[in-house]
Amino acid sequence: MRTLHVAAAQIHSGFGIPETLRRIERQMAMASLAGAEVILFAEGALHGYDYDLTAESVRAIAEPPDGPNVKQIAGMAAKYAITALVGFFERDGEKIFNSVLIAPPDQPCRSGRKYCLTPGEIAAGLTPGPKERPVVELKGVRCALVICADAGLDGLQEDLRQQGVEYRFCPAGGGGKIGDMLHESDLVTEAGQTKYREHRVQVFKTDAILDEKDCLYTGFTAVNALGPVGRQTCHQGHCMIVDNHRVMRAQIPGTIVLEHMQDQMIHALLCFP
Repeated sequence: MRTLHVAAAQIHSGFGIPETLRRIERQMAMASLAGAEVILFAEGALHGYDYDLTAESVRAIAEPPDGPNVKQIAGMAAKYAITALVGFFERDGEKIFNSVLIAPPDQPCRSGRKYCLTPGEIAAGLTPGPKERPVVELKGVRCALVICADAGLDGLQEDLRQQGVEYRFCPAGGGGKIGDMLHESDLVTEAGQTKYREHRVQVFKTDAILDEKDCLYTGFTAVNALGPVGRQTCHQGHCMIVDNHRVMRAQIPGTIVLEHMQDQMIHALLCFP
């Protein structure tokens, strides 16, 4: 029986890259203390994922896999002996990709690139990555990176089967705008309670075993972004660890309450035959 100890971390994304790096390190340190061997962060976690992307805004923050901020994450991975999967905007010559940094503790970094770009990403000049999902082997378990909309790729299940994939890591944005959010004081009002209940079902799964029709028998760890970025975007968060029996092993519910948005980490030891 093989095992893989996985962690998922959401970090508040609205305070700039230096603060984001501090928050990333804190979650990596806690995951390492818990015994986790890999930790997943959200899509665009390093640079912040603004749904109002522009070519200028993306080019101002994008960096290559050996950029200064990426190097700091690589150093953290080595320091805490954990593989870090962190969303960032990657520059490769004149091209910009929506990527996930793959930072092992004892090997060079590489990246996995998103294929199914959103209209906003296309308008901002991002380039799609290859259609085939990147695979990383962790303790003998073949894992695929499925970035946000790439989960809707036609034939994904068969492609992953052909690659021998046994597990998926799924970073995503969080969705939402500042105007969707509530304050804690709103929860004492009937309107606030109604709005909270309506949004709760979108970012909290109450069933113990998920009924997922795609990618059967391949579990996943998923992380959504959290907090405000830019002028309008405010991500609602939500993290899940689901094993290959479709059992929810750990979860952080998302929230539309601004005061409830906080950095958190979950972890679980998964078994593979």
